[in-house]
Amino acid sequence: MAILPHPGVLTAARAALGLLLGAAAAPAAAPLALSPEQASARRPGDFAAVHQGESVRVRGRISSIPVRIRQRYDHVGLERDGYGLMLESPDARLRSLRPGDDVEAAGQIAIQGGLPVLRVSEVRVLGHGAAPEPLAIPPDQLQGFRHLGRLVVTEGRVVEAGENTAGAYLLIGDADAPYKIFLPYETSGRVTGTFRAGDTIRAIGVASQYGPSPPYNRLFQLTVARPEDVVRTGHPLVLPSSLVVGFVAAALLAGIIWWIRERRLGAQREALRRCHELGEEILGASSAQDMFKKTTAVLPSIFGITRVHLYIYNAGTKMLEKVPENEEEGPRTVAMAEPHGTDAGVAACFQNRVALTVPDTARSPFPPPGPGHPPMPRSVLFVPMLAQGETVGVFEISHQDRVREFSPDEQALAQHLANQIGVALRLLDRRSVREQLFRTEKLAAVGRLISGVVNELQAPLASICNHAEQALATHLPEGRTWEQVKAISVEARKASDMVARLVSFASNEPVEARPVELNALLRHMAEFREREWKARGIRVRAVMADEPLPVLGSEGQLEQVLLDLIVNAEQALADVPDKMITLRTMRLARRALVEISFTGRRGEEPPADADAALGIGVCRGIIAGHGGELRALYPANAEPRFEIEMPLAYRDRQAAAPREEQPRDTSLPLTALVIEPDESMERHLLALLTSRGYRVVPVHNSDTGLDLAQRMRFEIAFCSVRAPGLNWVELSESLQTRVGGFVLLSDGHDPELAADFEGEGRFVLPKPIDEARLDHVLERVLVPVKPRTAVG
Repeated sequence: MAILPHPGVLTAARAALGLLLGAAAAPAAAPLALSPEQASARRPGDFAAVHQGESVRVRGRISSIPVRIRQRYDHVGLERDGYGLMLESPDARLRSLRPGDDVEAAGQIAIQGGLPVLRVSEVRVLGHGAAPEPLAIPPDQLQGFRHLGRLVVTEGRVVEAGENTAGAYLLIGDADAPYKIFLPYETSGRVTGTFRAGDTIRAIGVASQYGPSPPYNRLFQLTVARPEDVVRTGHPLVLPSSLVVGFVAAALLAGIIWWIRERRLGAQREALRRCHELGEEILGASSAQDMFKKTTAVLPSIFGITRVHLYIYNAGTKMLEKVPENEEEGPRTVAMAEPHGTDAGVAACFQNRVALTVPDTARSPFPPPGPGHPPMPRSVLFVPMLAQGETVGVFEISHQDRVREFSPDEQALAQHLANQIGVALRLLDRRSVREQLFRTEKLAAVGRLISGVVNELQAPLASICNHAEQALATHLPEGRTWEQVKAISVEARKASDMVARLVSFASNEPVEARPVELNALLRHMAEFREREWKARGIRVRAVMADEPLPVLGSEGQLEQVLLDLIVNAEQALADVPDKMITLRTMRLARRALVEISFTGRRGEEPPADADAALGIGVCRGIIAGHGGELRALYPANAEPRFEIEMPLAYRDRQAAAPREEQPRDTSLPLTALVIEPDESMERHLLALLTSRGYRVVPVHNSDTGLDLAQRMRFEIAFCSVRAPGLNWVELSESLQTRVGGFVLLSDGHDPELAADFEGEGRFVLPKPIDEARLDHVLERVLVPVKPRTAVG
């Protein structure tokens, strides 16, 4: 039988047990409710957590995803009222939380690496809201307690990148006090090599701290949950070493090229300066030989060549003449037909008017030089010498032993020098023409003086002749007295003829063009010089044509030309032992040829200015005015000679020519000035005018034509629209009062030009020239001429 306790005792025991159980359960059931700011509060000194070891309960919103650290615990950020707190749990209870969850967590405050954390024993989700936005904080402001536990974003330049046992890290910001970006291995993986020093990055994570030893006020860091939360925003230009070496090599190569270029440009500038100086010296040269010496002294050092040659075109011989290298050597001619060696290049350059370069003459298309010619150089450049649109010669530079390419710049520079030489030659020709004109004026003055003297002699000589002839006519008995009177008559007649010739030579007035028989004229000149030849010991051989050789012209002027040429031949025989002059005439088709040859040194030509010194230029102008040509030849295999070639004059020529509408007054002196650079057109016009009784003076330049018109009288002037020098508009105005008519030779029929230009003694004649239109123009020009000439 059970014994039951007394009810009072049972009630007391129950009360005591309840008190014991309540006392034991009171701490676990009532944790301290704190905010994140209060829970993370620190005490001064070692900066440990104020509530370290206490059980607390905290409410807030999750700001980040959980991060597993060292495989031992998870961290997740909790925020409320602008402050944060890090939640920690060794198990998986935090892994279900997501940013934006409103939770209430209970647990104990602890220190983890110097950071106050809540080691969660219980967590309860109260709701869900918007995930907190990361707060942008510079790295230097994250070095403190204010933002611990909060989700932040920061940006800075990486000063160091590395790894430790827990994960990878990046130090950003100031190199002396950097801020760490921490990426645990468990959630972020290995990112070593992804970032390097110098990169600029932007990172999102929870502000935390890892300082295991007190005081806990240092070693702050940003814990990043995912690798994609760290983004590179910039990186320095770091070149590979191979690229750097390549860049340095390229810069060195560029420097070498620049130095070479500057050196080459400097050499070019120096060469250009010296060429300009040479051009100025050439323009002031006194002769072609002087030009050759100046170019030979300068150009080899500029172009790197061994020799220079000048070839000048001789309009009289229609050949190129090489300027000799020394004064003792005579000029060598270059034939235009079938040349060999470098002569072929000279002829091709002159005829085509373009520069010709031959880098290697061993592969040249020109035929090799013949025997007796010097060997060809290895490389050569031919450049035409141009002056006012005309080719006056060829400029040659060459290297004797080396293959050489002449660059376009060198060719252009050589062309510039060649053109300057051409202009200088033209200036020399113009100077020679002026000197000849001045000499002509002086001769005219002397002629007027002689004319006054011989006029005084004509009357007494005529009286002597008359008295002698009267004495002989009175049937004076033959004997010594008769012989003396006969001798007086003959000598007086010779003196009278000589005085008449002197009057003809001294007269500068235009005379009538009439037929002149060349055989008889040449015999007269031989008789005139016979006594002088005997005194000098000169033998003369005359080979005259069997048939008469009549030409149309002035007998006095032709006598003057023949006398000048014979005197030049006599002077050339001064130092020759065997003195002999050969006078020869012959007929060549419809032209007459007069040849005056003399013994002398074959192939030895006079100096370049011999024409001016001997008066050949004046003689050539007179013969050209008669429609002929004068040539001074010094061949290497024959005697030197002068040749005069003129068109024959026949009576049937006037019948064969087109009949004029009205008979021409042949008593009028008709002289024409022709300014035409085209030689074929010049010859054609000269033949047309000569056959119509005109004396023709041809020139190739308007300036020369104007000088002649100021010193001579011309009835008509013909000028090509392409004549170099003064333009035809100014020339026509300058000649308006000096000639009876001015005829402009156009390239073709141009009605507008004719309408604008013709009138008041001006005419336009198109090429090719129509003889009927030429006759019409000549007739119209003669109208104002007749009254003026009738007075004389």
